[in-house]
Amino acid sequence: MKSSFTVTFSSALLLAFCASSSALAPAKNVTATAPSPLTCGDPSDAVPLYFMEIAGQDMYYATGIGFVTTLVGDLAYTFLGIAARVFTTQELSTVPFFHLQNDQTSDNFYTISATDRELALETGWGDAGIAAYIYPSQICGSVPLYGLYQSVDTIHFYTINETTYDAMLAGTGGWADQGIAGYVLDLNPCAAE
Repeated sequence: MKSSFTVTFSSALLLAFCASSSALAPAKNVTATAPSPLTCGDPSDAVPLYFMEIAGQDMYYATGIGFVTTLVGDLAYTFLGIAARVFTTQELSTVPFFHLQNDQTSDNFYTISATDRELALETGWGDAGIAAYIYPSQICGSVPLYGLYQSVDTIHFYTINETTYDAMLAGTGGWADQGIAGYVLDLNPCAAE
């Protein structure tokens, strides 16, 4: 039964990713430098960064479909879509996108800052490794990955959609701006290039 779920879920993810323009909507008013083979990672190596939620208590971002299947199938997370495209191995000009977990608050925090990572580790966060590799500046056709934090429920949220970002900051949900977490690809790999 579980293997049937995995295959069905994996197929549904790919179809949803290729068919969804809203999940991949580019950030508005953003200009990036043209890709250069001397400075850019190979965009064909980029993979989806999936995001999931558990009952408004935690947001989780991952690249591995097997891990996503476990979170959604076994741990009751809800699959929300594709946040962006990232690299799973270090490519030209990319840096680690560190993943930290706080077991006391059930929160997940992601950063490219080694300093922020160290501060989080010193204050009780656990090291969950490297979630992906992303650009530290807006190069190679990348777009901003905006970070938000909601202190009441202790939730970090990341999006490339500027409309979503602006609405969350303007809304009554108590979201605070954490700036740009890094730069990611939002190109649809299913479209002809």
